[in-house]
Amino acid sequence: MWEETKPGRSAKKREVGGALVDSPARVARPARTDRPPPYGAQNRQDALWSGGNEVLPPGWFQFQLTNGPAVYHNNNLHMSSIYRPLPGVRLDHPRMLISGCEWHISPLGRSYFVNHNTRTTSWKKPIPERPAGSLTPLCVIEAHSNRIWSLACVGTSYNLMSTSDDGSIRQWKRDGESVGEPWEGNGGAIGAMAVSPDETMVVSGSIDGRIRLWNRNNGKMVGNPWEGHNAPVRCLDWSPNARQVASASEDSTIRRWNPDTGQQITPPIQTGQRVYVIKYSHQGDTFASGGEDNMIHVWSKDGELLIRGHDDLVLSLCWSKDGQRIFSGSADATIRKWRSIDGGELAVLRGHTNSVTSVCLTPDERHLVSASSDCSVRIWGLKTERQVGDPLWHDDELRALVIFPDGNCFASAGLDRKIYIWSLEAALKHARDQGRAASSGDILDASPRSRQLANSRSVARYGNDFWEDDTTNRTPRRLAPITSPSPPSRRWHDLLNFLHFTPQPVETSQPILLHSRRWNFSLSARPGRISTQTIDVAPARDEDRYAIAPPTEAEVAEAMQQAGGNAGNSSTSQGQAAAGAQGSQVHTTGQTAHATQLQNSSPDTRLGESPLYVIGCCGLLFRFGCHRST
Repeated sequence: MWEETKPGRSAKKREVGGALVDSPARVARPARTDRPPPYGAQNRQDALWSGGNEVLPPGWFQFQLTNGPAVYHNNNLHMSSIYRPLPGVRLDHPRMLISGCEWHISPLGRSYFVNHNTRTTSWKKPIPERPAGSLTPLCVIEAHSNRIWSLACVGTSYNLMSTSDDGSIRQWKRDGESVGEPWEGNGGAIGAMAVSPDETMVVSGSIDGRIRLWNRNNGKMVGNPWEGHNAPVRCLDWSPNARQVASASEDSTIRRWNPDTGQQITPPIQTGQRVYVIKYSHQGDTFASGGEDNMIHVWSKDGELLIRGHDDLVLSLCWSKDGQRIFSGSADATIRKWRSIDGGELAVLRGHTNSVTSVCLTPDERHLVSASSDCSVRIWGLKTERQVGDPLWHDDELRALVIFPDGNCFASAGLDRKIYIWSLEAALKHARDQGRAASSGDILDASPRSRQLANSRSVARYGNDFWEDDTTNRTPRRLAPITSPSPPSRRWHDLLNFLHFTPQPVETSQPILLHSRRWNFSLSARPGRISTQTIDVAPARDEDRYAIAPPTEAEVAEAMQQAGGNAGNSSTSQGQAAAGAQGSQVHTTGQTAHATQLQNSSPDTRLGESPLYVIGCCGLLFRFGCHRST
C-alpha cells in the first residue's frame, strides 16, 4: 500500500503537538484511497493534493487570532489547528481528542485519526466510550445535516428550536417530531438565536454578519436583515423588557438594536476582541459579555466592570434571578461563580476536561447544568457546589444547552448533529441510587479572594442614554489604563512552548566529564539568611555506579565487589572525572567506583584532625567528615 521508509524512520521519532518528523521522504501514491494510511506510517511526506505543500488542502481555510497565531480550520470536520496541515504533522492539541489519539492528514488531503490504544487508524473521529450503567437520554433527535450551534425552548408545549451550520432553523416537539418546515434565510450557517420574551418572535445571526427577525408562528422572515456587523454573528440576547436585542460578532463589536425598526439604538461598543457570549440580567438593566480576552465585561449605566479570573476564552454565561450572581464557563475547562456587583470570585467548579461551552441554571436555582467540548453534560448542586452523579455523554463535542421552563428536562446538542433530551429528575435519581450525590473525583475550589481586574463601578459612566436612543458616539472609556490581558488563548501559548523539547542522546561509550556545581542550601536557614554550606554536584550516566566510601580502602574494595556482582569480571573502559574540590578525584571503571580520601586544610570545614570523605550517589558528590574518638 505504501512504499517502505528507510530503517529508523519510525513513528517513534515523531514529535508530539505538530512537530514534523524527519525530513520529507517521497512515497508512491497509495494504491487505495478508501483506507487511511496505516498505523506507524505518520512520517513526513510530500502533499499530493493540487498545489502540494504550498497551498492548503481542499476544505481548509486560514484565519488569524487577535494577538495570536494563525489558525487552520477544516470545514468538513469543523476542527481547527494552529499547525499547518501537512502529511507528517500532528494537528491536534491537548484535550482535543480522547486520550491516546492523534489527528493527521493524508498525502491526498483527507483528515484521519491515529488510535494508539488500538494501534489503528480511521477516517472517523474517535468517540468516548460510555461507561457501563450510564444514563441514556429520553429521546435523540436526528436534527440537522451539520453541527448545531444554538437551542431554545418555546411554547406551552415546550417545543425545541435549533440552529445549525446547514443554514436552517428547525422546530421540534419533545418526542422528536418535526414541527413545520425548516426556516432558511439564505445567509449561510446560523450560529446564534434568541427568542423574544413573549415567544412570538425570533432573531438569528448568520455567518454573513446579518441578523434576521422571524415570526415564530408562520416561520417567515420579518422585514429585511439587520445590517451592521461585518463578520459572523456569534451571540444574541433579547432584553427582558423586549425593547432591545444585543448582538456580538467576530468584528469585535457589541451592537444593540430596536427590534421594531431593525435599527441600532446607539453606536457600537468597540471591544477590541472577539465576543463569544452576551447575556442580559433578569432585571434588564445590565448585560454581561465574554470572549477572547479571558475576561467578563459587565455593562450598565454605571459603567463597565471588568472581571478577570479565567485562564482562557470565556464562552458561556448565565445570571441568577436576583442579578447578584454570574456563572461563567471557559475554555480553561472551569465554571466560575462571581458577585456581579464587584466581580468577587465565589467558587470554581472543576470536573470538565475541555472547554465549557454552555451553562444554564435550573428554574429553582438548585442546580447548574453545563455542556462541554469533552462530549459530556454535567449537573452541579449549587448548595454543595459539587458535581451530582456521573457525566451524561454525547458522541462528539457539545455547543448548546437549554433547560425546559418546567425544570423537568433539558436538551443538549453539538457537533454530532443530534439533540439529546434528558430527564433532570432521572439524572438526580440515578445519582442517588448509586450513592453519588456528589462525585468524589470532581472538587470545588472555593476562592475567598476576588481576582477581578479594575472592578470599579465608576470606570466609565454612560448615563440614562445608555439604554435609550442616542446618536452620540460614546465608546467605552477607562479611568485608568488596564494592564495588558493575557494572550487570547493560553492554550496556544503553552503549546508553542512545549513543542521545542528534544532530548539529545548521550554517547555512553565515551567518558563523561563531571562538572562541579555549587548549591547553597540550609535546612535551618532563617528568612533573609543565605547559607554558605555547599555541596558539589555532577551529572552521571546510567552505567555509572557509586557507593559510599567507608573509612578503609579494604572495605571499599569489598563493598564495590558486592555492588558490582558478577559484572566485575567483565572488562570495561575506564573514565576519569574531576570533582572540582581541592584535589578530590573519583575514578569510575565499568560498574565500580573508588572514592579516595581527601585532606582539607580549610579551617572552616575541618573537623579537628579528622579526615574528609567523598560520597558519590545518584550523580551527586558529597564531602563530609566524621570525628573519631581517640
